[in-house]
Amino acid sequence: MRIAVIVDAENLVTGPGEGEYILVYEDYGGNVKLVSREPNPAMQAEMHRGLYALRRVKEIGADALVVSEIGRLGFNMARSLGISIYIVPEGLNADDAVKMIINGEVQVANAPTHEHGRMYHSHYEG
Repeated sequence: MRIAVIVDAENLVTGPGEGEYILVYEDYGGNVKLVSREPNPAMQAEMHRGLYALRRVKEIGADALVVSEIGRLGFNMARSLGISIYIVPEGLNADDAVKMIINGEVQVANAPTHEHGRMYHSHYEG
């Protein structure tokens, strides 16, 4: 499994349109390794930033995306691209978040965390 995680400069999980980097992990039968870290293209976008991140996640070939929040547009796009979304608390270390996914402690999200832009963001529902 290839897992992308959207993070800030300290490798803490954040939203797809807010994170400065995309980390990519590979799960080799339970042996998980960080294989790349690249700038999040969302940082260059003016609108619908999270969608730019999702496009890059698909190009990277990730099966799953770990974020702290995601709106309806991003959630629907991820589903249409065949990317599973995992929601973890904002500020969780990326390595810890990936371990939680691999260990089955976090389930695939079945709905977005909010409907509109970040100013309408609801509380974490994990």
